Amino acid sequence: MTSCGPNTQSMNFTHMFQFNDKNGKLPIKTYSKNSIMDLINYHPDFTKFLYILKLSEMDVILDKKQANFTIFVPSDTAIKNIPDDVFLNMDQGDAKNIVQSSLLDYRIPKELLVDSPAAYFNTLSPQNRMFVTNINLNTKINNNLNVIYFDIICTNGIIHVVDKLIKPLKL
Repeated sequence: MTSCGPNTQSMNFTHMFQFNDKNGKLPIKTYSKNSIMDLINYHPDFTKFLYILKLSEMDVILDKKQANFTIFVPSDTAIKNIPDDVFLNMDQGDAKNIVQSSLLDYRIPKELLVDSPAAYFNTLSPQNRMFVTNINLNTKINNNLNVIYFDIICTNGIIHVVDKLIKPLKL
């Protein structure tokens, strides 16, 4: 696949579509059973974040059996107001920054997230700490998005569902 312009990617996205080549269908990427990537890959309401994960190439890290992460994933329903072209025109660096800003090292279950009225958590993006507040049984992240579902347990971490895309700081 060849493209040109300001949003050119050096990646070939044919793996996201079912193209035939002279040897038959391209193989479909599979993930370790019940890993973070396996659950995100098969969840019907996580397709936009799945696209960001694949673009960032961090899907490999989130599929490792020895990984131990907490990730905050927006549902497609929650971010339906973001036009598809925003995702299609996203570059790999922005995608990686979004994923790293949504990712915590270690498993942080609900009981630890709601334990304090306010706490900072270090994300995998050092310049983007996550500020978590708990007021009137509502858990907010960075004062602008809500955790709407806690503790989807995976073999290599935990997924929490949020109502917006975590937008990292630009350097």
